[in-house]
Amino acid sequence: MIVPWLTFIAVGVITCAGFVKLAAGLLRYRLSWRSSFLFGVIALSLVIFDHVLVFRQPVGIRIGHAVALLVGLLILGSWFFKERGANRNGTILGWRGGIRLIVLAFSMMVVAAFTIVIPAQIFRNLSQPPKRVSSAATAPPTPQAFRASITAQTPDAFYDPPSDVPHKPGALLRSEPLKDVILPAGVRGWRILYTTTVDDNTPATAVATVFAPSDPPAGPRPVIAWEHGTTGLVQKCMPSLVAWPSKGIPERDRIVKTGWVVVATDYSFTEKGGPHPYLIGEAEARAALDSVRAARQMPELTLDKRVVIWGHSEGGHAALWTGIVGPRYAPDLEIRGVVAVAPPANIKNILAMNVEIDKRFGPYLALSYSRFYPDITFEQAVRPEALEAARQIVNLCLFLPEDLERIKALAATFNGPALATSSDKALQARLEQNTADGPIQAPIVIAQGLSDTVVPPSATNAYVEERCAAGQRLEYWTFAGHDHITLIERGTPLEEPLIKWTTARFANEPQPAGCVRKSF
Repeated sequence: MIVPWLTFIAVGVITCAGFVKLAAGLLRYRLSWRSSFLFGVIALSLVIFDHVLVFRQPVGIRIGHAVALLVGLLILGSWFFKERGANRNGTILGWRGGIRLIVLAFSMMVVAAFTIVIPAQIFRNLSQPPKRVSSAATAPPTPQAFRASITAQTPDAFYDPPSDVPHKPGALLRSEPLKDVILPAGVRGWRILYTTTVDDNTPATAVATVFAPSDPPAGPRPVIAWEHGTTGLVQKCMPSLVAWPSKGIPERDRIVKTGWVVVATDYSFTEKGGPHPYLIGEAEARAALDSVRAARQMPELTLDKRVVIWGHSEGGHAALWTGIVGPRYAPDLEIRGVVAVAPPANIKNILAMNVEIDKRFGPYLALSYSRFYPDITFEQAVRPEALEAARQIVNLCLFLPEDLERIKALAATFNGPALATSSDKALQARLEQNTADGPIQAPIVIAQGLSDTVVPPSATNAYVEERCAAGQRLEYWTFAGHDHITLIERGTPLEEPLIKWTTARFANEPQPAGCVRKSF
């Protein structure tokens, strides 16, 4: 790691010094190599420092910094060389001579870069064989919430439920501060174990992660209930175990600055090894609602009843169901709004549209449904030719690079979908049962990337049309050029309207009536 950086620095200094010296020769200035190298060191140091400051910032900020850095280097270089160089007649360069020298040197650097880089890229593209187009072109990308650089911790005793668990859902069983994790600046975090239910007859426990400002404003704080996208099915795949547990939550830095608290559930049964009730709307909704109830019992925080639900992908489906279930299941909470980003609201339709999604995520669904629905068995829900691969896929996590590659390889071992939806009538009925088609009292936003190949825009369009026809009030936001993952990445156009809309909901501002469509 050190050697490439040293090579980069050495090449950068030599290149900068060489072009300054070349420019001096063309202008017939007298300039020492020592001065040229010293300026190269200073200039490269400033470039590296600026890159470290802004490389995680939105594109607009990085462009602004680049322009400011270029102007700064031009001024610095002119000042640096105005008394270190001399004209042909032996007089010092002065400001005018220094500016001419730096502008020419930088211009030659830019021309040289384009002269080398562009032909090299063209040659590289021409020399590569054409890519074969196949159904894998629509393969789901790795969830943004957990990139390849994210590692998972090993579950410890915290995840083991106590022997005497209260029957009341939403009871806080234990909590502890997060340790050995990466958190945004100004954020403190905890993990909590709490009681919940899958349905009226199935008690459960669950784990959630809580994020709060280190120095919160006075008074009870409103809550964002975050419901995560698909990461896996079992305990080892849950967000509370990763080294960067807040990653994937949109605008997590601004959430803290506004004084909001985020409660992010793992969903229920994962602390017992799983499977969690994957794409079972009622169960995931209850886990989210009870996580907020439990967080309100933490002595370190003061939370009020105002909650806005955010969810992405699987979590978008869960968010819609939380809006449906909330008034009935948790009347003690005030659900002020629901945001569903790329939600698989009608699971059956999406699986029919995208075989690759069925191949990779169908095994998760089959195992989950067989665990929680008595009329579903794993062996009948999965097609015989996919059964061997499916048994392995259910134990793999999407955010671990080696697991992701293994899932891809296993999905390639059979043709067609993994699920036997066409022949399993019980499975068909359960998929339809989990369509998020119930009325939602709270204001709703549905956000969809128009380049999404996981949840096709046509599926979300059809869902929105159905809900609008049923009289549901909602806002439908579409984002051109964004797919399932890039829609929730930092710097996307979703961020600003999301924060503004959520702020309005906490302020109890009215939402427009009917169905409102906005394009970004």
